[in-house]
Parts: sequence; C-alpha cells; structure tokens
Amino acid sequence: MIKFFRKIRQRLLSDNKLSKYLLYAIGEVLLIMIGIFMALQLQNWNQKRQQELQFKATLEQLYTTIKYDSEAFFRQSKNFEFDAKEIDSLLDFPDNYQEENLPYILFSLTYDVEAHSSESAYYLEDLTYNPKDQQQKELAKEVLNYINRITNYTDKVDNSLKEMLQAADIAHPKVHFQDGQTGWDDSDQSYYSDEDFKKLKEMLHSKKLRTVLRSVRTTKVYNNYDALNRHTDGLSIREMIKDYYPEVKVIYKDVGIIGTSIDGFDDVGAKSTPMILTDEIENIWEVTLQLKVGRVKFRCRDSWAQNWGVRGQEVFPEGKAVHDGRDINIPEAGNYRVILNLTDNQYRFQKLDD
Repeated sequence: MIKFFRKIRQRLLSDNKLSKYLLYAIGEVLLIMIGIFMALQLQNWNQKRQQELQFKATLEQLYTTIKYDSEAFFRQSKNFEFDAKEIDSLLDFPDNYQEENLPYILFSLTYDVEAHSSESAYYLEDLTYNPKDQQQKELAKEVLNYINRITNYTDKVDNSLKEMLQAADIAHPKVHFQDGQTGWDDSDQSYYSDEDFKKLKEMLHSKKLRTVLRSVRTTKVYNNYDALNRHTDGLSIREMIKDYYPEVKVIYKDVGIIGTSIDGFDDVGAKSTPMILTDEIENIWEVTLQLKVGRVKFRCRDSWAQNWGVRGQEVFPEGKAVHDGRDINIPEAGNYRVILNLTDNQYRFQKLDD
C-alpha cells in the first residue's frame, strides 16, 4: 500500500504537476490522521469497554457480599430485639419465671452478639471506576461510604449484669465440652444449688438488679438500632447496584458441605465435599453422597466466611438455609441427594433408595 502511494507521488512530480502533488500530499496526510484518530477512538472504546466489564464484575462480587452483610446485620438486630424483650418480661413478670431457669436466662443476656466479618472490603480494592463517568463515580463513592460504616462500627458493651452475677457467686452455666453450639449442659442437677436459685429469685426483685437490667436493655436497644441501620444501608446499596447494572445476580463459588456426617469438621482436618452448580440462574447446588448420623453445614471455598446452617429448632429433611446458622442435624444414615438453593435460601436432603 505504501509502495502504491509512493508511485503516485513520483509520477506527479515527474509530470511537473506540482499543484496536484501538493493536494494529493495534503490528502494523504489527512487520510493518515483520520486513520490514527479512528485507531485511537477504537482503542479508547476498547479500554472503556474493558473498564466497564471489570467494574460490573466487581459490582457483582460486592452485590453478593453486601447481601450476606445485610442478612447478618438483620440477624444481629433480631438478637438484640429478643434480648430487650426478654428483659422487659423479667422486669414486668419476675414471678412467672421458674427458679431453675434463671441462671441460664440471665447469663444468656450477658453475651454480646458475634461480630460480623465482611468480605466486602476485600472486593472494594478492585472497584476501579472511570473518573469521567459520573454514574460510576457516585456509585463507587456510596459503596465506599457503606463499607467504611460497617467496618468502623463497634457495638456498645455493658458488662454490669455479668459482674453482678459473678459478685453473687453464681457460676456461669455449664456448656457441652465437645459441642458448645448445642447450648447449656443442664444434665447435672447439682450444678446449681437451691440456695443459688433462691438468691437469684431474690435478686430479681431487688432494686439493684432491676436497675442493672434496665441499663443492659438500653444498650441492647441502641445496638439493635445500629444493626438495623446497617441492614437497611446494605439493602439500599444493593438497589443502587441493581439500578446501574440490572442484570447483576448473586454469585457463589466452590460451595461445599462439611460435618461429622461426612468426615468431620476442621478440628480433625476435614475438607468440604464439593457440590455441583446445577442451575446457574437460580444458584442451585447439588451433590449425592453417603451421610452418617451427625451434623453438617454448607460453606463456600472451604471457608467459614460464607456459610449456611439452621436457626433455632433443627429442621430436617428440608428448611431455610440461614447464614452463620447452627449445624443441621442428620438423624438417619443413608444415601442422600442434597440440594441447596442459594436464591431462595432453602435446603433439602432427599434420601435415595439403598
């Protein structure tokens, strides 16, 4: 092509057609400039497209982790609300409580809600936006503000109830040595004496304990309010992401199942048994395997950062999969098809014929 243009220029010069040569030269320069301009535009378009794809990919990760955050904060809120209502009941109806239950109820109110460790900050490092794109810039700013709020908060703590119970020589309830998750071990009827029960009953009517309970209740209410705000903040950010990127969806990777019904938990070096993604749209994971009588949970990437169990009463063979929930009891050994739907947060254990 260059040879072709050179021959044209040489012929025009040899024919003494200088004016035509100059016009041609100017046209050739313009053509080259237009070509360079188009190449730069194409390059810029490709760069912008790649940046947009990366921005959306990171948003999808954040959309998932913020969903997990929001649900965790909602559970925290419910726990604080439950404790506050329990204190109201103790203050209003102290005589309705059986003496033998008081140590467990009062000590349960001394526990702080487990702090939530968010993965959202990790993905924030990859959220590079186009400074010329105002919509991307505003969205990135809102996501950053949200993550700063949820990572820099500290729940209020009131240890006055625990200190008062310890000062009265009331022992902390006994827990199961091998499985603290199952709650108090009340099988030892001699663990608390009749004197302990009587002392707690009298304390419950005393001005001192009732004042302490009111103080603890105030702390629980404030923490409930803060947790609920973090929950609604997460919902708001996810709506903003959805507005910008309507096709965004929740994504989970490397989902597996682990527990004593298989090879044990981490304490014996066990790893999660991988599950297969059978429906990418609905986020449904499945696996068929032999299960022993025991307990299991679901988790991602062989990590407890994202895990699912049950809340409260054990539910089998199907139920709601709860983030950071308790272990799922497997009451009967057998060959099972296990289905976990992470869109509806539902699980099902379908026993197969032997």
